[in-house]
Amino acid sequence: MSGLDVIQRLRAETLKKDTEDKLQNHPFLKAAEDGTLTLSQRRAFAFEQYKIQLSDAISFAALAGHTGFIPTSLSNISVPELPNTSKEEEEINLFQFLLGGEVYAASLLLSHAKSLGLDDEDALRSPSKVGYQLSAKSQAYPSYWSKLALSNNRGAGAAAIALNFPAWGEMCNRLLKALASGDYGYNNIDDEQLAFIKFFATPIEGLDKMAASIIEKEDISYDDLVEHVRLLQEYELLFWDGVFEAK
Repeated sequence: MSGLDVIQRLRAETLKKDTEDKLQNHPFLKAAEDGTLTLSQRRAFAFEQYKIQLSDAISFAALAGHTGFIPTSLSNISVPELPNTSKEEEEINLFQFLLGGEVYAASLLLSHAKSLGLDDEDALRSPSKVGYQLSAKSQAYPSYWSKLALSNNRGAGAAAIALNFPAWGEMCNRLLKALASGDYGYNNIDDEQLAFIKFFATPIEGLDKMAASIIEKEDISYDDLVEHVRLLQEYELLFWDGVFEAK
């Protein structure tokens, strides 16, 4: 079975469809679209994303082949180059690509946070100082990525990305449109303070091809992947539960 065949079979999983139905009907999105999302809930999204971005960047770096990439912030850092790798190989390295995306989006998140009254990175770095406690539900997602990175499970990571990122992107797309509707003080979907959400709402061209390449190189079977994909999909759901429950 080719890598693309594995991805398509995973997409046909009933559990995946059930989880995506729950995501599409999530109360966080419903509140956003109804114009009733609170400032606390919107700030929770920023607080949790700041921690997730940093953790995921470290995980993606490890899966890309970097060692010792453990920044305390993604601000003002450069994406490390892969040694002994051609430009073409680096361009199709899924985890290197994702690492670059997290670094690029870091400044966009800071801009979004400012629109919520969080004017400096220290507030995001230490949310308890401004009265916010991180959600164990929301942080379960990056914790599982750390587990995959620690075990260098590149095949599972690639499959999970192929399945999870489009669902995350669709959630961000709906959130973007809801926040830009006029109820939250933004001008439109091109408002620079919504650029973080717009970035992740944009589909990744060639995602399946990059993921399938890794699945084939790792010679990992469907049976070895399905549980990892299921868990990350469910952790995605927990992320939204956590930010919705913010007081």
